[in-house]
Amino acid sequence: MTSPAPDLRDLLKPGETLPPAQAMIDKALEILAHSQTGHQLVEFADMEKIDIRIIATPKPTTYLPESRAACIGFNKSDPVSPSRFVLMLAGILREAQQEISGVSHPDLDEPEEKHIEIGLAKQEDKVWHLCSVAFELSDQPKFTEYNFLDELGKMGHHESIELFRKQERSG
Repeated sequence: MTSPAPDLRDLLKPGETLPPAQAMIDKALEILAHSQTGHQLVEFADMEKIDIRIIATPKPTTYLPESRAACIGFNKSDPVSPSRFVLMLAGILREAQQEISGVSHPDLDEPEEKHIEIGLAKQEDKVWHLCSVAFELSDQPKFTEYNFLDELGKMGHHESIELFRKQERSG
């Protein structure tokens, strides 16, 4: 009899040696796939062969150096929470999806207003996807302890959570 696969909360513990990056990525993708919005992102990543990497950074961040290369960065001696890791993965996959579908940043010589307009639209779309994932996963009893909505709030998206909640009630 094989033992059950480790929980992402067991893999990302402060002060403990991190498992191989691929183990963390695979587990986060597995969790993400339990959300309808997340499942679509996981299928997209698989279909487009998105290369997901974990990099060491002083603070949590995501970076898309190329449309099919997604980086998730955090301080490896003080890793992000499992819920933040899943949400960061969802966000960077949405950014990759935007780029591949043609919603990319304007050329450098374009006016600043165009950069702001497109950048804000892309960010709003990404945060809306994060809200969808957080709400969809929070509705599932097996992910209650992950506190996805609390973590999304800690990421600075309190207002977006409330707007999303209001829209869901009225729609």
